[in-house]
Amino acid sequence: MITSAKVPVATVRVLVVDDSVVVRDRLVALLSSLAGVEVVGMAGDVAEAVAAARRLVPEAVTLDIKMPGGDGVAVLEDIKARSPATVVVVLTNYTGDHHRARCLQAGADHFLDKSADLERLVEIFEGLASAARPLP
Repeated sequence: MITSAKVPVATVRVLVVDDSVVVRDRLVALLSSLAGVEVVGMAGDVAEAVAAARRLVPEAVTLDIKMPGGDGVAVLEDIKARSPATVVVVLTNYTGDHHRARCLQAGADHFLDKSADLERLVEIFEGLASAARPLP
């Protein structure tokens, strides 16, 4: 008798961090629609983001840099200090060179404009999900 065992599908576990509920909900809907991507948590301020990242240890984080309770760059630094392999995608409306340089220096893997780069965000997460899947 031949039985087929289910092979677990590898997923990229994502934490979504943004102070806007509307943006958070939109990101969760967008990312959840991608094969191989699972949103495991959300946070709306710095303290929630740090706690969630420490508790959930996601493989990837979308991160706004202007949030209540402090600076998103501090969240980025905390994530990278504890889990350097976590992919951090900064998604912000503050896209000036100063902000970009600070984020990249702190370890951001990607720096995207919230109002213009959603297609790029999808590409990044599709690539991460593809890389997480084992080869047949």
